[in-house]
Amino acid sequence: MQKSTSRIDKNPPLKEQNQKKPINQSFLRNENLVYRKVTIGTQTFTSCVKSYKNHLSAEKDYFVSSLNEPVKYLVDSNSKRVSYIDLFCGGGGLSLGIHESLKYFGFNPKLILASDLDVKALDLVKSHFRPLYTMNNNIQELVKFSIDHTGHADDFIFYPEFYEKKIRDLRGRVDILVGGPPCQGHSNLNNKTRRFDSRNDLYYLMPAFAIGLDIPVVIIENVEAIKHSYEDVVSISKKIFKTHNYFIYEKKITSEDYGVAQTRGRHFLIATKKPIKDFEAILEKLKVPPLTFDDINLNLPKLNFKNKELEALSDLSDENLARVEFLHNENLYNLPAKNRPTCHQEGHSYQSVYGRMYPDKPSGTITTGFASPGRGRYIHPHEKRSINAREAARIQSFPDYYWKPAPNLDFFLSQYRKIIGDAVPSNMVFPIISSLYSNF
Repeated sequence: MQKSTSRIDKNPPLKEQNQKKPINQSFLRNENLVYRKVTIGTQTFTSCVKSYKNHLSAEKDYFVSSLNEPVKYLVDSNSKRVSYIDLFCGGGGLSLGIHESLKYFGFNPKLILASDLDVKALDLVKSHFRPLYTMNNNIQELVKFSIDHTGHADDFIFYPEFYEKKIRDLRGRVDILVGGPPCQGHSNLNNKTRRFDSRNDLYYLMPAFAIGLDIPVVIIENVEAIKHSYEDVVSISKKIFKTHNYFIYEKKITSEDYGVAQTRGRHFLIATKKPIKDFEAILEKLKVPPLTFDDINLNLPKLNFKNKELEALSDLSDENLARVEFLHNENLYNLPAKNRPTCHQEGHSYQSVYGRMYPDKPSGTITTGFASPGRGRYIHPHEKRSINAREAARIQSFPDYYWKPAPNLDFFLSQYRKIIGDAVPSNMVFPIISSLYSNF
């Protein structure tokens, strides 16, 4: 794609309301800034960030530069508050996406409740989003309800009831419920319990919270395989939502379409009390060219805060160091069978394991094992090492500045890796919030 040569005023108009406009997105440069403009119906919204890669197209420059420093939103200051709950929040990937997307459209986001079993991840969420309540106990201990697991019933057998008064008092006061229930039970990488796991029942906590607290917008994220779980959690949840007068939208969203340098695809189930206008059209119009590893991780700017763990290198075994050396010396990206461990030399189906990343393509899915070549295609394309936490985080669309509070929270390197690998890329949320703009 050719680099954009268009110029716009330093202070472009915030909203254009005089005539009906189609759904549109554009990226433009002006001096040392790159702008993103999104028009939905009769309103146009604009954001900008300092340009770090003006040799790239304006689209790519915007997303790469937003990993280096915060985006500025050129919107009215007196904005409507939109409150949300993030269940299974982890280190805040979904919250970051919700928060930044709402600010883009002029809303004032407020995280009411964040819940996760990982205390360190929850501390990071608290430092960024200052939720009203945080809970690190099992969410199943907060609400009781009963589901007909056969799928014959279209509603709860026993209506959701919350044990704590502070949660019950949130009824009718929350605008969005978002969550990504743990997906290890139905991940395609889990051969032992694939699609049959008690953790799949955690999915039902989303409709239980939504209906029990009368939340008008629900966004549930998970792996694509969740649709085929033995427990049929998606179909049963959809029936329950429909019984309670929600409109249902189901979509596979691929991260590389929305400014994430990764090919990760995720299943999103969206339930709303009001219908979404132009849902598919908005998601289609907001697609951008895919980012590559080199786009986001080559010639990185120096961090403006101290965080040695972010760029710490993995301590690889002699065997893995030899494999890394071989790939680079032979200029290969897939390790031949003879160089793999004996158990991987015949009959394996994971070509990416022990693989070297492609510099000119998006990454494959980042997991908690990104520090080890034996867990996926995680060998750096230009250097003889595995990718570090900073590079993996950027692939997950976490900006560098997101980790500034972490040293004061006494994070270990393993905690960075877990939070990064478990996260949902925050940029995947933007097209969904865009489609919901008129619902708030």
